[in-house]
Amino acid sequence: MSTEDKSNRRIMDQFGEESRIPYLNISEGDVGVVVVVPILAMLVVAMTVDAFILPTLVLSFLLMLGVVYVTPSHLTAPAYLGAVYRHLKRPNWTYSVPYYETMTETSTDTTANEGGLLNYTPFKPDERTQDLTNIERAWPGAGAIQRRDGVMEAYVQVEPGNMDFAMADDWAAIQEACSEFANKELDFQLKFHATTSTYPVEKLVERLNQRMLDDDVQNNPIFAELLDEYRERRPSQMRARGAQELQFYIGVRVDEFEIKNRYEHEPTPLEKLSNIPLLGILFSPFVGRHQDRTEAERHMAMFDRLDDRLATIEGELVQNINGWDSRRLSTVELFGLCLDFWNGEEHDFGTASESLTASPAIGRTERGEVDD
Repeated sequence: MSTEDKSNRRIMDQFGEESRIPYLNISEGDVGVVVVVPILAMLVVAMTVDAFILPTLVLSFLLMLGVVYVTPSHLTAPAYLGAVYRHLKRPNWTYSVPYYETMTETSTDTTANEGGLLNYTPFKPDERTQDLTNIERAWPGAGAIQRRDGVMEAYVQVEPGNMDFAMADDWAAIQEACSEFANKELDFQLKFHATTSTYPVEKLVERLNQRMLDDDVQNNPIFAELLDEYRERRPSQMRARGAQELQFYIGVRVDEFEIKNRYEHEPTPLEKLSNIPLLGILFSPFVGRHQDRTEAERHMAMFDRLDDRLATIEGELVQNINGWDSRRLSTVELFGLCLDFWNGEEHDFGTASESLTASPAIGRTERGEVDD
């Protein structure tokens, strides 16, 4: 196992210093794998051929010792083996198919998943794409997606300023602004998502080309030559190095229960009386808390609540931190982000308009135009 100091990785999984076995340099928590697995293997072999007991014991011991040494420093050997086992047994490919209860004899898409150890046993998994993503419906134009439990979600992408040369006071100012927002303005749940993507080298080249046209560059031949050399070399260096950029997202959610209440803040006297234990049921019939809304009206109310919460994040958090900027993700961008997350690779669909089909799935003509 690697002897890397976990404090350098900001990972704290226990208090005190980790106890290790002398000479072997393995933690005490990994002893179970090194001892138990060889003993179990020896007992299994003992029921068949006695001559293989000793070789099995030695080989399984060496194998488990190797597993302990290749285990990442932030995991124990049992946790690492469990993660590897879950990875091997899960399907390699998961597809979008209807529920088994809704399938008919004419259904063509019936394979939910393929690959994985579990598919080669009598206990085949019924995992589908919908079970993983939990997405029920997209709402183009609203910048939101609906989950299978009816919850609406929307996200903003936060672009923080460059903090490479920031001092302690700069970090303290950001911490104070975030704590101020959390303590005084935040009254709803947040989701945070951070990922990396390939650095847009083409945008860098475009900015350099525009910079070459500036007056101060054209009036300084030496600076223009240096900038031109940087423009020629830097993009190829970044592509060869595989440069990436960090991306940060903040998400909000709204469920139907939140928009059913007519009064959002201060309750009325009758509402307060209805909250009294046992006696409150006497006042409940006189409290008109719920509005009878159609499904479309409920969705519009949820979209408005999402807009308000994202506006709170942008107005009370992002704009109060120097150098930060944000923008709301469109529905297409939300699906692209979900696609990157579940597939584990980047997908470049261009702009939102390029990602959408330009023709209907089913053609339509006016009556009378169809030839007899």
